[in-house]
Amino acid sequence: MSNNYIDKSIIFYDGHCPLCHYWIRYAIKKDISNKLYFAPIQGKFGKAFISKNNLVEFDTVIFYIPKNKPFIYSKAIYELLKHLEIYNFLYYLLMITPKAFSNIIYRLIARTRYFIYKRYDNCEIPSKQVLSRLIL
Repeated sequence: MSNNYIDKSIIFYDGHCPLCHYWIRYAIKKDISNKLYFAPIQGKFGKAFISKNNLVEFDTVIFYIPKNKPFIYSKAIYELLKHLEIYNFLYYLLMITPKAFSNIIYRLIARTRYFIYKRYDNCEIPSKQVLSRLIL
């Protein structure tokens, strides 16, 4: 894993998942200061990150902020919203919901996402602005 990105906030996502792509597009839209980087978990960088952090067979969103342990499951979504200063209904719901319960809901959605949304065979091509923050 490259040390060039160790000081960057990175969202690791499933490159084949339409729901993950939705969250990435949402984060890009809300990231007005362009401080987030993105990496598909299927890429070389994503696989190395998962291995280094012992996130065995992890296949959904991971949020990494420098000098923190990677955030997974519902905590990743909560911390991402907090990082982007998006204090919407979902943020407050995750704030007051017990972590164990919100993780159960998160895992249920993660397990059923390919039944609800058709799996992407290829990643969509991002704009040049986004491409500059994509880590493969």
